[in-house]
Amino acid sequence: MRRPLVLLTAIILVISLVAGCSQTDKPSESSSTGTGTKTETSQEAQVESEIVTIKAETRGAELTRVDNLAKAAEKLNEELKAEGKNIEVVVETSSFDGSLDDYRKRFILAYQSQKEPDIYTTGHEEIGWLAASEYILPLDDLKDSEAYSDVYEVLWEATKWNGHIWGALQDTEARPIFFNVKVLKELGWSEDEIKGLPDQVIKGEFTVDDMSAVAKEAQDKGLVEWGILHRPTNGPEFHMMAMNFGAQLYDEKEDKIVFDKPAILKTLQYLKDLTVDSKLTPDTITSMEWGNVHQIMIDGKALFWYGGIWNIFNYVQQGADYDEMMEQFDFMLVPSTEKGGKPMTLSHPLIYTVSSQTEHPDLVMRLLELVAAPEYQVKHSVDTCHLPINKSGAADAEFANDAYLSSVTYMLDYTTFIPNNENFNKYADAYYKAIQGIEIGELTPEEGIAFMETELSSTLKDDIIIRD
Repeated sequence: MRRPLVLLTAIILVISLVAGCSQTDKPSESSSTGTGTKTETSQEAQVESEIVTIKAETRGAELTRVDNLAKAAEKLNEELKAEGKNIEVVVETSSFDGSLDDYRKRFILAYQSQKEPDIYTTGHEEIGWLAASEYILPLDDLKDSEAYSDVYEVLWEATKWNGHIWGALQDTEARPIFFNVKVLKELGWSEDEIKGLPDQVIKGEFTVDDMSAVAKEAQDKGLVEWGILHRPTNGPEFHMMAMNFGAQLYDEKEDKIVFDKPAILKTLQYLKDLTVDSKLTPDTITSMEWGNVHQIMIDGKALFWYGGIWNIFNYVQQGADYDEMMEQFDFMLVPSTEKGGKPMTLSHPLIYTVSSQTEHPDLVMRLLELVAAPEYQVKHSVDTCHLPINKSGAADAEFANDAYLSSVTYMLDYTTFIPNNENFNKYADAYYKAIQGIEIGELTPEEGIAFMETELSSTLKDDIIIRD
């Protein structure tokens, strides 16, 4: 079977400025920064080419997000040459290894000094503040372009704010429940029962309560140390849980975050049950390191995991064997909270945003169209355990032959997104603080709701809708 590849360090192309003869067929774009000349000699004449540097930045280890742009630039240069334009595009790539908050601050400071990347890769939920502050350009034309014609329609919802599209979809994913096949076998489940579990979830026959009951049984019999794990840090899975309990997070018409108190209370009660009451989840999990939580799963010491499909990539990075992980785990949608209900997942597409100060908007747009090609989508998806944004990527032979990724693509039919609103981070911070307090036993769910209401009323004032 295929293992995820170890990603190579991004290559920054170094271009020298070479003095040339008089320029002919001058390009339509010029720049005082990021632009140079390159002389090409032929028997007929010497032609001076303009070097246009486009900066692209991402965050984290998944470097294909920017490396693919550098590859796409090679095709763009071929097109420009065929059009008779003496322009050579060079993509200068970088990756930031710090926190998301520092990544935001880094972009803002760079923008203020006009040194920001032309293409800023980030989560779709960042659109709200980026667009509201006019840091980025609207990209409505992309949706109607041939390059994006077969994008999964639901994914466009993640790129919208205030009636416009603000991001070029880069990749997507799903957040399923991992379940340990070996533990279910030890509980006496047959092969057919295990293979049929994802279908039971789809039909609404296996609920969140059923998941907790099976986890408790495995824990009581000493087959696992923990029945159910969730992420140790603030993040979308907690909002996925809330939506599963019926929470509305956003009012698009008002462009305001919604604090849905009844649904959030149910979610906090569920998390209290996992940690304080049933002890299926460590009550200290929000103070644990990611690597420690991943290791529990790698070692088979937990039955269920509110995870993301890319976590297999994380496990391999942490030393796990890919084939062994595929034998150990299977994957299902997040079960409904009620019998007969619809299951769900949540996707967090990464997007390319374009700086409103870019000096080469036309070239950047052409680059974004080229990088949507299946070959780039598939390389990134297979290397890093993500899903392509378009149907042509999913139909590509290399992706289709990946048994794992192709088996979870159907989850996009059940997906949801967190909202693109500039105030969502403040809401998420208050929610996560309540979760932390409840899981360590310092707050009751009711006290968590009261804390959130006080916090959100103070920080967001009229920018939040509170529903009792």
